[in-house]
Amino acid sequence: MGDALLMAAHLSIFGAAMRDRFDPEPLFAGCPEAPVALGRARELLERAEAHDPERLARCIAERPEALGAVLRGVAAVAPCVMRFVAARPGVLLDLIEDDLTAPRSLESYQARVAADLAATADPAEAGGALRRTKYDELARISVREATPSWVPEARIGETLAELSHLAEAILDGALALAARQLEDEIGPPVWQAVAADGETREVALAFTVLGLGKLGGEELNYSSDVDLVYVHETPPPGVPLRGGPRDLSPQEYFTRLARRFGAVVEDSSGDGFLYRIDLDLRPEGGQGAMVVSHAQLADYYDGWAASWEKSAFMKARPIAGDPRFGWLVVRSIGPMIYQSSIDFGGVESIRNMKARVEEAHQGADDDVKLGRGGIRDVEFVAQALQLVHGGRAPQVRGRSAQGALEALGEIGALPESDVDELLGAYRFLRRVENRLQMVAERQTHRLPEPGPQREQLAWSLGFEGDDAVARFDAKLTEHRIRVRTHFDALFPDTPTDRILELFSRNARGLLGHPQSRTMLEQLAERFAGAVEQSADPERALANLDRFVTGLGERASYYGLLLDRPELVPRLTHMFGASRFLSAAFAARPELIAPVFEDPEHLLSTRDELRATHAEILGRLGERGYDDEEAGLAALRLFQVRELVNVGLLDLDERIDAEQAESALTEIAEVCLEEALGLAHRTVRRRASAAPVLERGAFLVVGLGKLGSRELSYGSDLDVMFLWEAEGEGAARAEAQDAYVRVAQKLGWALQTPTAEGICYEVDARLRPSGNQGVLVTSFAAFERYHEQSAALWERQALLRARPVAGSDALARAFTRARDEILRRPLPEDPRAEIHRIRQRMEVELAQEAESRRDLKTGRGGLLDVETVVQCLQLEHGASHPSLLEPRRIEALLDDLERSELLGAADAATLREGWAFLKRLSSRLRIVENRSINDLVLDRADLDSVARAMGYAASARSGTARLPLLEAYRRHTEAIRQVYDRMLA
Repeated sequence: MGDALLMAAHLSIFGAAMRDRFDPEPLFAGCPEAPVALGRARELLERAEAHDPERLARCIAERPEALGAVLRGVAAVAPCVMRFVAARPGVLLDLIEDDLTAPRSLESYQARVAADLAATADPAEAGGALRRTKYDELARISVREATPSWVPEARIGETLAELSHLAEAILDGALALAARQLEDEIGPPVWQAVAADGETREVALAFTVLGLGKLGGEELNYSSDVDLVYVHETPPPGVPLRGGPRDLSPQEYFTRLARRFGAVVEDSSGDGFLYRIDLDLRPEGGQGAMVVSHAQLADYYDGWAASWEKSAFMKARPIAGDPRFGWLVVRSIGPMIYQSSIDFGGVESIRNMKARVEEAHQGADDDVKLGRGGIRDVEFVAQALQLVHGGRAPQVRGRSAQGALEALGEIGALPESDVDELLGAYRFLRRVENRLQMVAERQTHRLPEPGPQREQLAWSLGFEGDDAVARFDAKLTEHRIRVRTHFDALFPDTPTDRILELFSRNARGLLGHPQSRTMLEQLAERFAGAVEQSADPERALANLDRFVTGLGERASYYGLLLDRPELVPRLTHMFGASRFLSAAFAARPELIAPVFEDPEHLLSTRDELRATHAEILGRLGERGYDDEEAGLAALRLFQVRELVNVGLLDLDERIDAEQAESALTEIAEVCLEEALGLAHRTVRRRASAAPVLERGAFLVVGLGKLGSRELSYGSDLDVMFLWEAEGEGAARAEAQDAYVRVAQKLGWALQTPTAEGICYEVDARLRPSGNQGVLVTSFAAFERYHEQSAALWERQALLRARPVAGSDALARAFTRARDEILRRPLPEDPRAEIHRIRQRMEVELAQEAESRRDLKTGRGGLLDVETVVQCLQLEHGASHPSLLEPRRIEALLDDLERSELLGAADAATLREGWAFLKRLSSRLRIVENRSINDLVLDRADLDSVARAMGYAASARSGTARLPLLEAYRRHTEAIRQVYDRMLA
């Protein structure tokens, strides 16, 4: 007790002496809480004098203005740091002597954190060192923020950036500390990867902490949670990992690291706390895993994340851990957030977000963040416009609200006056928020009730005099009204207005003329009604935007749509049903008239298809195209026109699956015929090749789905090229060379990208010896190969082989040879060899995972059905000739059941499973334009595929995806059971 009294007397004596040299009272003139603030200031001075009287005297003599600013900031404006500065008076003196006119950089914060941790020998004390660093630097930031001459309102971003960079440096230091502790205990994050050949190699996986929200946007406030997402590197695909630390999986290891990191960051003690961590923005929110892999994160944002989650991820950036990996993660998610054209489904979701924001406004008029016209409204305007424009204008993708608004103004998405108003309001509101939180470091955004605290707030913001509060309230109201006006006007409210906005983005010039503007206004009304009646209005709007982007300002097409009003609902029906067909129309709007010319026309015959191609080719020739240009363009225009016609009939269920696949095969065969003709004409121009081609014969053999007439949307063409010619030695070498050129030119004609796209991908890997063999094979060599060298799987491939283009004589010879080859005796235990190849394909090609299935090569997939059927074809084809015909699986299953080579129950299982998987494959392509084999189980767009297949949303989940996935599980399991009984 005696020591305490002596210290109090000591401070009192020093205080009296100090007051003679520096009187802090004028600093608080007009301050509503002047007595309290003055008491704090005097306590600080007394403690500083007790700590280092000479240094304080020097500050008073040499830096009185800085001393006054520091005392005013700590004692009156930011009392939240008072106790930390008072406990360590050297900090006060450091502040006075510092250059407070400039903000600190991230690098300077990182250097201090590193030095403080290096100087702390005891790991248990490291958290305390980080907390002292935080409050030392927070005091400096507070003093700068409280002094308008150092940080005027227009530069409020400096304060927000300093708060963000300080947090970033501390969080990175905390993660490094947690990582060292975990590595010391159980080892580093290194595993052994085991390759297929048994070789092992070390695999070290990276880890990053992503900052979202205000931390990610470098606009953190004084007492904000830090929104974090933990991501670890995805292990190499298809390579098992073993021997990790204590046999932990990467998920388990990095979850331990994340928990240890969280404990360091959220620990609190007498020397304050670091930050409150919020993990609700991770995939699946509070229900999701604490740590996700990069692949899991990408899958989530690619197909499942809601618009508000994508909006939140716009601010993501790595703030701790491996920065290279962190930026790789952030950049990889970008294309999943920003659409290359305006995403009206996304805009509709933004409207829903806006409604939720408005709900939060209720009863929040005194909240500068959530209240009407508050901080959240400004951020919402910026982020919503970023989502709309960010795909086409990457410069607006900045993470800060201020930077985004400025960029939106630069591209004309916001008028300059609107940008100025929103920025002015945002800066004022953020300064008010700072002042509210600088009082007690509480996470508050609420204005105090009228009275002393409201008066103190006004004074701290520079409002003085008897009417200070009234002037503060008036300025606050003015800003909030302006913000609310911009918020309310963010998006048009009616469907017609939305479509007019879409026209304005893509055909602004037409809207500038009264006549064409009237035309677009009428079209907007028609499309609006059709969109509301479509099966999926969000998809319809998104695809309509892509279509109008393709039209641009070509007034003739808009005129056509106005003159033929029946086209609008038909187009819109397609936009709402199929991303695949809509993409085709967007790329080639000239298809509108011919595809929709006759609504009663169904599928074309082979002769009608040839006539259509000839008509397109002739029209292009009239336009001045040379032979090759016209040939390439005609193939592509013909193919897409006819493919779209089949797709529309398929969607409307005016044709069944067999008719659709047969029609798609017919289209491909006509394209092959015409491409072969173009290839012949091109190669014949070489004088040496012409006589060789006259003497010989060339044949295109269709394999796979082309051979069995089961082509689907987006299918490649599996082919084999055969030739035969008279002569020996040099003559045959000449012929070989000429036909190689023909095959190459045929592939070139179908695959070369042009302004009209490509026609088909051509795959010739099923030829004799595969990629190791020559591109074209003489018929004699083909026969020798199957006599001497061919594997069983190559004989199996011939089951779906038939001539599709070229020499009739060579086609007849091939058909006879194929039939003879397929009738030969099988090697010993053919089922074991067929099963071995099938299992290898499942392991090497399917690579199925928990969240992904492969419809074709995966367990219970299409290949299981094909393998069972083909095994029975090979075994019984010699005695049942009809089984050797290259036909559809359904027809072969019927034959096998009638011949009692396959039981009725198994045949039904395979038939039903095959039909389900083929329909799912088709709908994945035509509805969402996705891979026809990959089934990513947690993709949100799988719901639209399910609905297109007739599945209703379940009452429990609200989505049709789950009933579809249950049907997939049921069918594939049933197929695999039949397969196992037959072959395993």
